[in-house]
Amino acid sequence: MMTKILSFALAAALCAPAFAQKMGSSNSDAPTVKQTVMAGDAKISLDYTSITWASGRTMTAIMDKEKGGRMRERINGSASDSPLGSLTTSVDLMCGELVIPAGEYKVFFTITDDLAWQINFMGKEKTHTMKLPLTESEHESKRLMLCLYAGEEEGAGVYVAFGKHSGMLDLKPNAAK
Repeated sequence: MMTKILSFALAAALCAPAFAQKMGSSNSDAPTVKQTVMAGDAKISLDYTSITWASGRTMTAIMDKEKGGRMRERINGSASDSPLGSLTTSVDLMCGELVIPAGEYKVFFTITDDLAWQINFMGKEKTHTMKLPLTESEHESKRLMLCLYAGEEEGAGVYVAFGKHSGMLDLKPNAAK
């Protein structure tokens, strides 16, 4: 009986990093945020769970270039199954060079082998991925922060902050369509 309990506990501990984006004891009661910008014909909504990464310990381990590879693989592998949020847009958008067609998307993050963070917008037919333009920040965010705000004309912007990094995403209507 004790062997079964210990085996179950070990299996649960080994699986925990695979669901680190949204799961884990530090995120069991993570707040959810729902935001919408309406401008002209554009309606852009961003909903997400404001996770924490165990007071930075998990983040430090993930970002260790040599030792964090296996943990990054598990997190990247499960990210699309446990997305942090969703983006809905009534118009085609440009986010940097990335075209995001009107529709509904799951939003999740991945980390490259070079330790660059990516944001992913997974639609029914395709996942749109781009590198997050993050820089060092003077303010440390203990939780993931995605602040949707009204942009120029019919667009919006998203302020992204986590840990000691932050950046901006510009969401503009795709005039090329």
